[in-house]
Amino acid sequence: MSEENKPSFVHLHVHTEYSMLDGLNKIPRLIEKVKNSGMNAVALTDHGVMYGMFEFWKACHEAEIKPIIGCEIYVAPTERTLRQEVNGIKYYHLVLLAKDLVGYHNLIRLVSIGHLEGFYYRPRVDKEILEKYSEGLICTSACPAGPLGRHILLDQTKKAKEWLEFLKKTYKGDFYLELQRHGLVGNDELPKDPKDATDFMKEQSKINKQLIKWSKEFNLPLIATTDAHYLDDSDEFTQEVLFAIKDGKTLEDPTRRLPYKHTYIKTTEEMSEVFSDIPEVIANTQKLADSVSDYDITYDRVQPTFPDVPKGKTAGKVLRELAYEGAKVKYGEITEELKDRLEEELTVIHDKGYDDYFLVVSDMMKWARNQGIIVGARGSVGGSVIAYCLEIINIEPIKWELYFERFLNPERESPPDIDMDIQDNRRAELIKYVEGKYGKENLCGVAAFGRLKTRNAIRDVSRVMGIDLSTADTLSKLVEVVYGKPKAIDWMIENNHEFKGIVESSPQLKEMARVVSKIDGLCRHVSTHACGHLITPKPNVEYVPLQTETGTSEKVITQIEFAPLEYLGLMKFDFLGLSNLSIIDYALKLIEKRTGEKIDIYTIPEDDEKTFKLFQDGNTTAVFQFESAGMKRYLKELHPENLEDLCFMAAAYRPGPMQFIQPYIDCKHGKKDQEYLIPELKPILGNTYGYLIYQEQVIRIAVDIAGYSMGQADILRRAMGKKVMAIMNAQEKTFVDGCIKNGFTEEIGKKLFEYMVEFANYGFNKAHSAAYGVIGYWTAYLKAHFPVEFMCARLTSDMDYPDKLIVALEEAKHIGLAILPPDINKSHAEFVPEGDDGIRYGLDGIKNVGANVVEEIIKERDEKGEFKSLDEVCIRVTSVNSRTLESLIKVGSMDPFGDIASMLSAYPGILSSSSKEIQKNKAGQLGMFGGADGTTKIVKATILPDVPKAKLSDRLGWEKDLLGIYFTSHPM
Repeated sequence: MSEENKPSFVHLHVHTEYSMLDGLNKIPRLIEKVKNSGMNAVALTDHGVMYGMFEFWKACHEAEIKPIIGCEIYVAPTERTLRQEVNGIKYYHLVLLAKDLVGYHNLIRLVSIGHLEGFYYRPRVDKEILEKYSEGLICTSACPAGPLGRHILLDQTKKAKEWLEFLKKTYKGDFYLELQRHGLVGNDELPKDPKDATDFMKEQSKINKQLIKWSKEFNLPLIATTDAHYLDDSDEFTQEVLFAIKDGKTLEDPTRRLPYKHTYIKTTEEMSEVFSDIPEVIANTQKLADSVSDYDITYDRVQPTFPDVPKGKTAGKVLRELAYEGAKVKYGEITEELKDRLEEELTVIHDKGYDDYFLVVSDMMKWARNQGIIVGARGSVGGSVIAYCLEIINIEPIKWELYFERFLNPERESPPDIDMDIQDNRRAELIKYVEGKYGKENLCGVAAFGRLKTRNAIRDVSRVMGIDLSTADTLSKLVEVVYGKPKAIDWMIENNHEFKGIVESSPQLKEMARVVSKIDGLCRHVSTHACGHLITPKPNVEYVPLQTETGTSEKVITQIEFAPLEYLGLMKFDFLGLSNLSIIDYALKLIEKRTGEKIDIYTIPEDDEKTFKLFQDGNTTAVFQFESAGMKRYLKELHPENLEDLCFMAAAYRPGPMQFIQPYIDCKHGKKDQEYLIPELKPILGNTYGYLIYQEQVIRIAVDIAGYSMGQADILRRAMGKKVMAIMNAQEKTFVDGCIKNGFTEEIGKKLFEYMVEFANYGFNKAHSAAYGVIGYWTAYLKAHFPVEFMCARLTSDMDYPDKLIVALEEAKHIGLAILPPDINKSHAEFVPEGDDGIRYGLDGIKNVGANVVEEIIKERDEKGEFKSLDEVCIRVTSVNSRTLESLIKVGSMDPFGDIASMLSAYPGILSSSSKEIQKNKAGQLGMFGGADGTTKIVKATILPDVPKAKLSDRLGWEKDLLGIYFTSHPM
């Protein structure tokens, strides 16, 4: 056959890393090989998910390869809701490929339904759903685990034929019979007895023979696939290691899954050779690919619709009205300058199509504020006066010299992104409100993918290969981590001699390193983004595939990560739980309860002398953003006197800009002269004494010195921040030309640009720094004026974090507060004030004492009075058990009832007697603890035994173990 007539081949059954430790193909390398092999299309068919669809679609288009989006779905043997095996079968496999945009959306629905309705070991659909959402989809009979293959192997020809007729009818002219000719498949759905490659090839041959026969009988086209799970034939061993990692086994384990053999991305030549006797199965893959349209999976901007727009009005008109109403409240007088700013922002928001977005976010934030939930927003939205007037942000942009264009401008292509801060203990309430108002099916969480990183990959691969764990641990710890990102193993071998020496000390370690290099960065599991949510005007499933959060059946999340959602055209929302806002809220409640004073944290004075004295003294333990030892030292030197100083410190105390902290301090105190390359920089850099710290300052320089528009200046700022050299090189000439046009020399223009490029390594968003600086100021204000209440709130917040709790307890003592031990009659669930300078330890902070027990203790105490003996605790608190009671005794909370050692000796008998009496009461019998009127009578206290007192060392050990702090004394 001549080269011109040789059939071309397209891979139509391909698994990537998104098949989660089953596929080895990383999408960029997959597309690169397909392109280099001369193929013009390729399919994506991961197991039961569409995690990789966006990355795949984008990479294919960049390489000018047609993407065929598909999925190897799981099909229930009967109804999807029947969660049990049927004749030994949990599910079948089928390959579905989206032929057009209708098919793409039907595939999204199928995959989502499989996860949300049919999950049983795997996300399964059934015949009903296959028929309902068949339009626009191409179906292939899949691997031997498909319904045809399974029943052929079981000699159930009639059953297999029934499935064939169903699929032929459902997919009409788009049903293909799939032939495979490769070695052993380590598939967990196939018979469990180990098979060698020869046996498996016999099974494939049996299936293929029947499919070829049916192809002729039913006039169905045949296609060939490799069921590709890895890139090259040499990756087989790596695949075996991957299986072992997934299954928690080793290569020495005889029950391990064997690797897929020869299931790699073969070339057209290799496939033609394998199927040389039936060349049409190669040609048909191209015909199938040609029948798939090259559709666009992105959307025009999708955002939720604000539902409270009155009839006859538009969202834009409502936004304008609310903005001006808010401006009157916030500013009093609307000056011409303020009006111009409002109009500029409203115009950009409207022209960019974000009227509804602002109304929706404002609605959420206003609702939260009305419920007494403390909220705010971080990031560049701090530059929006509209956001300030709509109560989205807490900082006033004009005074802070923040720019709307840093957030949104006509030249910006990406959507606005408002990160909402919510006190973390009430975040769920806000999400519930959003769900109720905008639709439960229109709100979901967002997926986040966990990946095999170098350190863990070394440990995982070493365990599987039987490498000494101490060696693996040594190598893992040697891996350098820069800004939270571990270096790749190849980089470590090249740049770290000790690491290289260990790796090259044995062939086994060299092989381990080779495998780690292959799997580094692979997806290993899906989790849920900490704060991200998707809100859409129609149900989420109309836009993206969905599933439930791992380990739950309630919370729905996307199958697409956060960043791709934006590229697809969807609006994501960040609901960030901030513990410091919860601390503030609890402190305010305690203050009001103790003093009657209701403090509005949003309106506290910004120039409070006592608060700044706290900063100047470096007394900032427990103060948000200002707690570290280095920060305290700089605060003492800086002697901050205003919020601008705090904003600077919040931004500068990071690698990079930290170098400017000392010069800033010296300039502030007149020890160093301020320096400016040109006088025109003083109005821009004056607040930071001549140092370029904020991204907003870059924007001002580009506008004031080089004549940029605000939007153009933000593009320059973004290019610098992301180090996009192509854009930066082009911008340099524009910037220098603009400087010359404005009367500056070329030399000045180049020096300024060079200075700004250097800044790109550490520049910070001032709006973000200001927002967090204000929250830091709030916490400092409360600590300065209401130390008891503030520290109670901080301690309560840290209850579940022993290391933090110890620091907070020490700080409370340091500022003169007395920490009082837990007491069954005085303690609450949380830490609470007692007297003017006392803090009573919270019961929730005691190990082994559950929230239900604490709740019952407090309820009993409030309704029926204090406990008078250990017996009363046992009879009145019915949820208390032996372990809980022992912990309560050991921490001293029962000390008023007797000696600890005596109570520890007596409590088992008391608890047993109490349990019997409780059962009598439940049975309607009156025991010694119950009266005829149902009230609790006086309980006779058991006489405690006379036993040796507990050793001091024992008491200290119990306190440290159960509370995290010593009360009786200190062992040192």
